[in-house]
Amino acid sequence: MLTAYRSSLRLPGAARFSSTGFLARLPVAMVGLGIVLLVSERTGSYAAAGILSASFQLPAALGAVVTSRWVDRLGQHRLLPWLALLNATFLIAFVVSVESGALLIVQALVVAAAGLTQPAIGSMIRARWAALATRPSDLRSAFALESIIDELIFTVGPLATALIAFQLGLPLPLILAAALGLAGGILLALQRRTEPPLGTLGDHESSRTGALRQPGMVLVVAAAMGVGAVFGTYEVSVVAFTQEAGSPGSSGLVLGVWAFGSMLAGIWFGSRAWTMTLGRQMLVMPAILAVVLIPAPFTPSILTLTIATVIAGMAVAPTLIAAFSITERLVPSRQLTEGLTWTNSGLAIGFSFGTATAGVVVDSWGPSWGFALAIAGASFAALMALFGQSAFRAAERRATPEIPVAAWNTDPLPGPHPWGVADSPPIVGATTPPSSDADVTEHQ
Repeated sequence: MLTAYRSSLRLPGAARFSSTGFLARLPVAMVGLGIVLLVSERTGSYAAAGILSASFQLPAALGAVVTSRWVDRLGQHRLLPWLALLNATFLIAFVVSVESGALLIVQALVVAAAGLTQPAIGSMIRARWAALATRPSDLRSAFALESIIDELIFTVGPLATALIAFQLGLPLPLILAAALGLAGGILLALQRRTEPPLGTLGDHESSRTGALRQPGMVLVVAAAMGVGAVFGTYEVSVVAFTQEAGSPGSSGLVLGVWAFGSMLAGIWFGSRAWTMTLGRQMLVMPAILAVVLIPAPFTPSILTLTIATVIAGMAVAPTLIAAFSITERLVPSRQLTEGLTWTNSGLAIGFSFGTATAGVVVDSWGPSWGFALAIAGASFAALMALFGQSAFRAAERRATPEIPVAAWNTDPLPGPHPWGVADSPPIVGATTPPSSDADVTEHQ
């Protein structure tokens, strides 16, 4: 397993840009929770916290589609420093607006600007890997490695956010996130040697026929919205639950074990060959997620919530692996970045809806009902996947990928979850490329 990762990291410049990517991506695991903690503590309203979190997440999802396209055309070194600077500036301005008691609409506009300018660091890192790795085995291991890093980000990020907020000061996590994002973005932009060439993604034909128009893609995006709603509702509900229990600082621990459970499950799930088709996985995994979320509304203490959360987290990575893998099958290779961005945006839109809705529900009826919304979100995702089964089967029959399906995940979504680990099996430990497309298909 480790040999495959070492092989990828030995590629020229790989270790440097991958480690820089960790620094630059860490803020995405801090900002969402940082907003909820700051606003809920300052105003006493989870509705306001949810609205402002959604005001960040939704523009971030929509902005990523546009800024990623600009980066492909102009180059990372030209656009990334400006995005990082603007994002940091607007985050600091948001903190000032909250601390000064500005109108809610003003706070929402400022944090929305921060979301619009958030760089899609995960996409840029994976684009560098795709340009650098010439062997399929190196590319598979590289994507698996980046997904594991995403898991670590969402394990460390919430813990650090809660600790800093309650031990040093509520605004400090957002200020630190701004600083890390700016430093990481500039350091990555300076690494010109591994920057992918311009014009390799998004040709004229792709711009005329969008990835979203491919059969089944709308249902995948809808399912992703359901999964994203799970993350948004769970984050707000955990913060409210720990606050009511008299230990608000425990929210970071609970959200961290969600990511830890997902990391363990992702490593296990991604290292095995499955006879179940990707389309069937897209149906079964969110259904399992809905089932394992059922204990959450009934937990009486932080300890039992933590246990329930780590179990629920184990269903997250397999669900996300299925979603991104089936997206890869549904869209032509020239539209891969666009297609995966749409799926990622579906997650972010769902997250935005989840945080806003959960804030209102928690204020009115308590955190248990917020956890119930998470179950509803996972159930909705499974229902959308059920409707898409025929399109998924057709896509898998005609798919002849050049390399095994990979978890070409874009940026990790801010919230209490990580991305899935690994790509389509076999992933971890793969040291030789498949001999033919037939070999690739056999593993699915």
